[in-house]
Amino acid sequence: MSLERFFVAVVFVAIGFNGIFFGFIPHVFFADFIATNIGWPTGSPFQFEVGVHDGCWGLLGLLSARYKRGFLQATAFGWSVFLLFAGVNHLKETVLAGNFAPYNIQFIAGDILPAVVFLLLVWKYGAHIADNNPNSLT
Repeated sequence: MSLERFFVAVVFVAIGFNGIFFGFIPHVFFADFIATNIGWPTGSPFQFEVGVHDGCWGLLGLLSARYKRGFLQATAFGWSVFLLFAGVNHLKETVLAGNFAPYNIQFIAGDILPAVVFLLLVWKYGAHIADNNPNSLT
């Protein structure tokens, strides 16, 4: 399997599929359940915003299979930045606020580690494109 096929598959599933089914749907349609398990107050319209945010990233992840190259890299890079900040925020909530709610604490590593993997894939894929087509803009 080529690096591009692997990267497309990872982004399609981990950003596209997850963004829709584990971000958009739960935050929009099961907002109070998700809020409770993160340790946040229920009834907040912020859950809807988070859900739409995740859904938009999910769409970008799905579209990455079609557009590839720079679109694929930008989608993975942008999602990585979000995950890094989200993971650090979950860590801060645990350490400073004592929030040991299941969906808060599990996403410390669950956000930071995938972000690092995505960033490594973005870097490796960019080098792969440059090596195979030096006149191409990535």
